[in-house]
Amino acid sequence: MIRQAMFTLVVFIFVSLMGIEAAFAGAWTVPKDHVWAEYYMKWNYSKDTYNESGDFTSNGNHVKNFRSQEFVMEPKIEFGITDYLNFLYSMEYKEAHYKEYDRPDSWGPFARKNNGLTNIKIGGKWRFLEKPLVMSLQGKVFIYPGYGIYHGDDPAYTNQPSIGYGDDAFELRWLMGQSFQFPITSKMKLPVYWGAETGYRWRTRHVCNDIPYFVECGFWPSAYFLVKTELDGYKCHAGTGSIKESYGIWRIGGVWQVFGDSVLREGGKMFNIEFQYGMTVWGKNTNRAQEWVLKVQTQF
Repeated sequence: MIRQAMFTLVVFIFVSLMGIEAAFAGAWTVPKDHVWAEYYMKWNYSKDTYNESGDFTSNGNHVKNFRSQEFVMEPKIEFGITDYLNFLYSMEYKEAHYKEYDRPDSWGPFARKNNGLTNIKIGGKWRFLEKPLVMSLQGKVFIYPGYGIYHGDDPAYTNQPSIGYGDDAFELRWLMGQSFQFPITSKMKLPVYWGAETGYRWRTRHVCNDIPYFVECGFWPSAYFLVKTELDGYKCHAGTGSIKESYGIWRIGGVWQVFGDSVLREGGKMFNIEFQYGMTVWGKNTNRAQEWVLKVQTQF
């Protein structure tokens, strides 16, 4: 599957270079009749967990001493119905691997693999303010399409490792962002930007509703390279479901502006390649993971 993902990425880049316009993110919207596209890939690795109380537990000290890996691929598009109203669509695919290394001989080996399409996301974004800040409202439906491959007669293969809870959801977000020139000296200014998001997600099938949060900021040390960092996560709303999970992921990385004037939604031609490293900095009922992210973005 990873080979197929890399082939899809190469095709995406080729098609993107044939019709470059601009790349967009956050609260900014795509102009009328334009399409923004992103090809997103993530690989993460974990050997530790956060328990229900949020305490960190090293699995290296456990008898089973497990390792888990996950590969995520998600193509995304946004279409400009008007300059301030966008249609959103994406499909998320996951492939997960789980293996235990320190088991008594009498138990035998234990390794599992699971993969499938985990989410179809459809929604809209309405930009209602442009100055002095860009502000938008975004609504999105998460549709569970069914996933997982059954291997033999062992039911454990269908739910280990988990690649989702099998729930449908609706999420409403408030987004804001701003770009400006930060004065370093009387004659020198540094281009910077920031963005923030929060809202609420209603979930089905006994999964706890949660509160999304996202904060990012960055600066341009050169005209064609953006350095950025972000905090991304969900906080479980207690009492709304029996399946509970919360987490916060910190990421840092750079965006190479291969073509264009700005990585933000400010017009002009654009084609971006983004790399990120991230790690789970807090959580409850979740893995403590490290991750590597690759994104390719364009507009046509």
